[in-house]
Amino acid sequence: MRKVCEVAVQAFIQDNKCTVTGLVLAGSADFKNDLNTSDMFDPRLQSKVVNVVDVSYGFENGLNQAIEKSAEALQNVKFMKEKELISGFF
Repeated sequence: MRKVCEVAVQAFIQDNKCTVTGLVLAGSADFKNDLNTSDMFDPRLQSKVVNVVDVSYGFENGLNQAIEKSAEALQNVKFMKEKELISGFF
C-alpha cells in the first residue's frame, strides 16, 4: 500500500499540484477500495478519484474495461472542465 501511494505521488504530483483532472481506480480485488480509503493515499489525489471499478482482466484489456466502465464519470470531468472554460470566457 505504502509503495503504491508513494509512486502515485511521484507520477501525479508536481510542484505540489495534482497533474491530472481525475483518477479511476480499477482492479479485480479489494486493493483499489483499500487504497481509496487509506490514510496513506495523498489527499490531493484522493480528491481527484472520479470512479472505482471492478475489472475482470489485467493489463491492456483491464485498462480498456476500466475506461469503458468509467465513460460516464469521465464525461462528467470533461463537462466540468468545459463549463469552467466557458464561465471564464463570459
